[in-house]
Amino acid sequence: MGETIQIDVPRRGLGSDLTEALAARGMRAEVVDEDERCALHVTFASDERDRLLDDAVDAIEAYLSDRMLPLVVQRANGSAVVRPPAD
Repeated sequence: MGETIQIDVPRRGLGSDLTEALAARGMRAEVVDEDERCALHVTFASDERDRLLDDAVDAIEAYLSDRMLPLVVQRANGSAVVRPPAD
């Protein structure tokens, strides 16, 4: 399992909202109430290989879009393929 960090938050409602914001960035957060304190325990939602693939695909898609190239990125079996779009 990867590293876990703790982020103290002032209230549970904010912690719940932040779990959604962190999930959109590839992280998993758990709200933990300890006495009168509230915190988030944060880890990456996927392993390093998955994060690497996500970042590579994002960069390739941005490159293709910036240059308006008629290609798409397709994920398959833990890797990716750059190809023309299906008809």
